[in-house]
Amino acid sequence: MNNYFSHDSNARNSEKLINVRMKYGAEGYGIYFMILERLREEHDYMSIKDYNVIAFDLHVDASKIKSIVEDFGLFVFTEDGEYFYSSGFNKRMALKDEKANRRKEASKKAANKRWGKKDKPTKNQDNANAMPTHNDSNANAMPNDAKEKESKEKESKGNKSKVSNTSPTSPKFEPEDLTLEFLDFWNVYPRQEKKQKAFNEYVFVRNSGISKDLLVKKASEYAKSLKLHGSTGGYVSMPENWLKEQRWTDEYDLTPVSNGTDTDEPQTREDWVR
Repeated sequence: MNNYFSHDSNARNSEKLINVRMKYGAEGYGIYFMILERLREEHDYMSIKDYNVIAFDLHVDASKIKSIVEDFGLFVFTEDGEYFYSSGFNKRMALKDEKANRRKEASKKAANKRWGKKDKPTKNQDNANAMPTHNDSNANAMPNDAKEKESKEKESKGNKSKVSNTSPTSPKFEPEDLTLEFLDFWNVYPRQEKKQKAFNEYVFVRNSGISKDLLVKKASEYAKSLKLHGSTGGYVSMPENWLKEQRWTDEYDLTPVSNGTDTDEPQTREDWVR
């Protein structure tokens, strides 16, 4: 899944970025946001102060990189002077990370609750466990052919148990069994690329015991959440990765966006350049 960050539509009008544009024009504005993109890709949202490397990546002169980083108050250096970062950008990333952690914890709780219910014995299982067993004399009196039949039945039950535990070598479904139902998932998923890889992963997931209805439902919720709260462009998980990462366990925000300002984001354009 591609990384992203929000971008105020009037960021260009902040005082510091106006100064950048006055000196370097639109090129300076673009350099600034490309530097932010590089920071977004770093684990700690900081960049090493190597202007030549950054300039090579952005295909601009290193002197412009140095000037934009050092001359306009847009970035802050670490105490040792080897790294730089953006305070305003880090504030946005902190909000994003907090949201992501909340969703992750909610997904874990939902998954634990769902799978925890399956661990509880059913009434039939309790009754089966309470059934009396044959005594030794009856067991010894069984004919050989009856014993052989019982052995085969146990073996058959054992095989069924192995299938329910699912492994790629003992599938419940062959790929051709899932071709048509996969289209129901594919048609609601918001990014339709690499269909064969997605289908292969879908077969694996179905054979791990996940129902088709759950996959279609959660894929549809994911698409609706993106439509309400984010772009459905390059920032959508590939269907193969969505399945691999068990994203059907996520809780998606389907709350309609209000006309007011999102209080989770910094409220003024100056937040970009602090």
